[in-house]
Amino acid sequence: MASNTKEALAAAMKKMLAVKPLDKITVKDLVEECGVNRQTFYYHFDDVYDLLEWVFEQDANRVLPSEIGTDIVSERWRECVRIYFRYLSDNRSMVLNIYNSQNRSYMLRYYRERLRGCVHGFAVIVSEGKNIDWADLEYVVDFYVNGVVGLISMWLDNNMELPPEYTVDRMMTMLDGSVEYMLSKFQKD
Repeated sequence: MASNTKEALAAAMKKMLAVKPLDKITVKDLVEECGVNRQTFYYHFDDVYDLLEWVFEQDANRVLPSEIGTDIVSERWRECVRIYFRYLSDNRSMVLNIYNSQNRSYMLRYYRERLRGCVHGFAVIVSEGKNIDWADLEYVVDFYVNGVVGLISMWLDNNMELPPEYTVDRMMTMLDGSVEYMLSKFQKD
């Protein structure tokens, strides 16, 4: 039953985010939509933002990769980025209502952490056998993660006017081979 209640609260959150900004959604709104009391909400979540992070986690576990394996290394990295953009596009209203709220940092931090798993996994694989200091590898990973999140933010700032495929294709053109190249710059003899 607890799982059903959490899912019902998550569904209510998504439904409301489709029509209004995160800042305008209250615990009262959510419990009324679900037909539960406030105590039930607080049994599962600390606040609206805790519920939002749970929603992100559930969606992410369902559709977003958190890391890549050794199989099809370069294609998997590209697919990670495409999946992120597809998710954002498919959930346009919800994403924009979160992004255009005062608390956009919740969403951006979450996607930064998730995307970091993909980029980090790729960087570790392509740097195998090379003499690259771990701190340098982490620095390169952070550079690319923040670059991709910055481009996502620009796209969201423009209300996703450009099709996600166009944005991703342009980004992929810039990223193609650049992670490997950047890591090679840090390789020690």
